[in-house]
Formats: sequence, structure tokens, C-alpha cells
Amino acid sequence: MGRLGMASMWFKRRWSKRFWRYYLRSAERTIKVFRIINITFVLGSAIIIVVLISLFTPVFSRTVVYILNHLPLPTMTGPAMSSSPTAYVILGGGLTNDHENNIILNGYSLNRVRTAAAAYHDLPLPVVLSGAEAPWFGQWLLEHGIDGIISENASMNTCENARFTAKRIPLHHIYLITDSYHMARARRQFALSNINSTPINAPLPVKRDWMEPAQNLSHSRRAVYEVAAYLRDVLRPQSDCRRAKDVTTEQLLTPRGKSVKTFN
Repeated sequence: MGRLGMASMWFKRRWSKRFWRYYLRSAERTIKVFRIINITFVLGSAIIIVVLISLFTPVFSRTVVYILNHLPLPTMTGPAMSSSPTAYVILGGGLTNDHENNIILNGYSLNRVRTAAAAYHDLPLPVVLSGAEAPWFGQWLLEHGIDGIISENASMNTCENARFTAKRIPLHHIYLITDSYHMARARRQFALSNINSTPINAPLPVKRDWMEPAQNLSHSRRAVYEVAAYLRDVLRPQSDCRRAKDVTTEQLLTPRGKSVKTFN
């Protein structure tokens, strides 16, 4: 065999080894990629399954409430940070109709006003009613022997609850009454109006129960809604939140609608 043939054979062997090493490295990388994909798929599937299962148990909703209630509030100044609560503020949770088609407080609102009444009997303070539910709240409280009521009837959402309450009466620190899911978002809005708040959580109409998946799912839906609403308020504040100067004192004092005020 001539020198040319030997050189050609050596060249072929050298490139054959290089190609083989390249092939082995490529195969190892491919195996690693597939392992990562497999692990990711398994972990992702496990997380999805756990989340789906937790939606039907109290785990998901309790976790969300814990996280929401540990989020920091906007910075407040002056008496908001040094004074004690001087009033109860009840936020409306909606209205419904009874079997005679009369408008009444729904379960959310009724639990909130009941919670306020219990707190008032332990420590009497002025009670501020915020939202369209204010006339119904007021009548319920009067029928249960509670006076010292101050109403704000104009607000249509949580942001306006805070702004219009601040306009209706000078407040620095309040006992805020709503449900535990809504509480974090509501406290944040009041803090933006430089009103500090001590939370008093009202129960939801449906209780958490390990043996009642449908009830737990309703809590989970409420939790998901509040997370989305909180993120919206932080990232893209509501465009339909009117400023305090956009409403008159007369509007704050005027109940909306002429519905009969009856209760369960």
C-alpha cells in the first residue's frame, strides 16, 4: 500500500472516530433533553392533579386566603398608623329577591351585617354602611337595636367604597367588615385612601367542609376571583372607579332605588 493509501486510511479512521464521538455526545444530549421533558411532564402533571384535587377540598381556598392576608399594604401616614379604630365599616356583598320578589340582603351581605352587630354589642362604635346595600343594612341594624349609623350610598365597587367612605366621614383607623377573601383587596383600597383597617371577617354563606366537594369548589371559585381582582387592582387599576370629587355629598346620602326593604 502506498503512502497515499495509508494517509487516506488514517484520515478515514480519524474522521470515523470524530464522527462516532460526536454521535455519542449528541445521543447523550438527546437523552438528557428527553429526561428533562419527562421529569417536567411528570411534575407538571402531578402539580395539576394536586391543584385540581385541592379545588374540591378546603386546601386551595385556605392557602389563597393565607397568602392574600399576608400581602403588604400601601404605605400610610400620620394618624392612620397611630390611632385606634373609631368606627365599623361594613362593605356590601349584594342584594337578592325573596319569594315575593322583594329585594333583600343576600347571604354575603347578611353575614356581614350580623358580624357587625356582634362586634357592636361588644364595643359600641359608629357604624358606616358603604354601597348600594346601605339602606338595607341600616334597616336591619335599626330593627336589631343598633343606632349611630352613617350611610354612604353611592359606591359601586371596592375602590369607591374606600374613596367615598373617606369623603363621607373623616376616618383614620377602622374595623373593616367583609369576608376573608375580599378583605385583602378592600384593606388595600382603604390604605390607598390613608385609612388603616383592622379586619373583622364575616363568614361566607357556604362553609368549607372536607365531606362537601361542591361547597369547597364554591370557595375555590371565590378565591380565584379575588386573586384575579387583586392583580387587576395592582397592575391595571379600575377605570370605572370614580374619584371623591366626582360625587356630591347629596349623592352619598341618597339611597339608590325605591325597592321595598325586607329581610329573611
